[in-house]
Amino acid sequence: MHIRSRKDSKPILSEDERKLWRECPNMSMATTSAALEHLYASEIMQPLLGKENVDAGLLVFLNTGFLEAVNENVVAKQPEWRRKDAKMDTTGRVALLIADHSSFHNMAGKVRGLPQTITIELKPKWGCLPTAATISEENIVKRHVSRFAMHQHLKFQQGKVKSLSKYSPLDLFSGNVEGIHKALVALFETPQNNVRVFLKGEEIFGGSENIGSTDEEIMTLEEKLAAVSVAPEGERIPGFQRLVASALNESKVLDRLLSVQKQDAYDIEGAILAYNKFVGMTDDAAADDCTEARSETSPSLDPDIVSTTLALETEGEQKEGDQAWIKSLSWEESRAVVRDFLIAATAKNCCLMVTLRPLHNRHGTAFPLPSASLATCPTTGQQYIFKVSFLNLDTKRLKKMPFYHSLDQQIVNAYKACSKQPAEQLCDVSST
Repeated sequence: MHIRSRKDSKPILSEDERKLWRECPNMSMATTSAALEHLYASEIMQPLLGKENVDAGLLVFLNTGFLEAVNENVVAKQPEWRRKDAKMDTTGRVALLIADHSSFHNMAGKVRGLPQTITIELKPKWGCLPTAATISEENIVKRHVSRFAMHQHLKFQQGKVKSLSKYSPLDLFSGNVEGIHKALVALFETPQNNVRVFLKGEEIFGGSENIGSTDEEIMTLEEKLAAVSVAPEGERIPGFQRLVASALNESKVLDRLLSVQKQDAYDIEGAILAYNKFVGMTDDAAADDCTEARSETSPSLDPDIVSTTLALETEGEQKEGDQAWIKSLSWEESRAVVRDFLIAATAKNCCLMVTLRPLHNRHGTAFPLPSASLATCPTTGQQYIFKVSFLNLDTKRLKKMPFYHSLDQQIVNAYKACSKQPAEQLCDVSST
């Protein structure tokens, strides 16, 4: 359940944001955070990531006492440094109710002998290296090292993690099952808060911000997996990792997610220039008139590519022209660059859940589900039905653009400070 609400009836988006999202007038009229998140998920993210993978939720009305109890529960589970940001607005009465995606609701509680479900929740992060020419020479390391790897160094310096993660998003988004498997193995070795496993909706692994997985945690997970795996003891975790890799590879959801992330075509260094132009020109009547005319011809976002991402020519021509081009943007072009950056930011910071259930129970009875896909464990041949869901598809707010730019520089500086190697040698190396 996501609680983002306000008591008043004023639009929650600022005037600039209403212009930014003018193709989606319903978003502009939203008066609560919950309504905004519902509309953003249904009108922006569902067309991009697939309606079957994105739950837009249901708007429900709640009392203050319930909200306060939920807030206490949520805050108590957060690391100390996150508790301030984790606090919810308990003055509103509207919430967004999201289904429990760790189960298959079509059959839960209705069929006897139903096999148990196993769910893995991942935070995929940014799955590619930026190539935009708007990246300055002093920040050229961004073209060689993943954002996640660099951010790990900043978190380590800040004391937010005790060791660096072995995970590379470049492996997860490699486009092949071996790369995905390599990424999963690394996540299980150093889960931090980037992977969690649930059995029947109850967390059995992961979730710790500061430490890698302990022998005790691995042993517990191995034992728990016996409920959903026919693999012998000692082989269940490797088999589960292979199974999840196979399911993700077959579903192609990572490809769709990566395509949305790539809507950030100019990196924050280019997007911040577009932001400054967009904010500085919003009172330009001519720009508004021009944009209104364009909006009338394209009132809604393209269901395949939600944006007018400003595609350029060949890569070589792009690298020569980006710097000059970004400075000559019109108001409408600036709006498109900023909007696409914020959509991509949602895709870079979402969660992904893969929920699986053995097709057959221990007695050999099959429980197929027409709406679910089918995956086979490569190590045992055991079949599973599965589904993939995206969560935490929050609307990224326009006012945070300066913060994103500042954080980007902090991350790059932290990484450069801890390494004496040339930028060309500081690369994420994938075996795939």
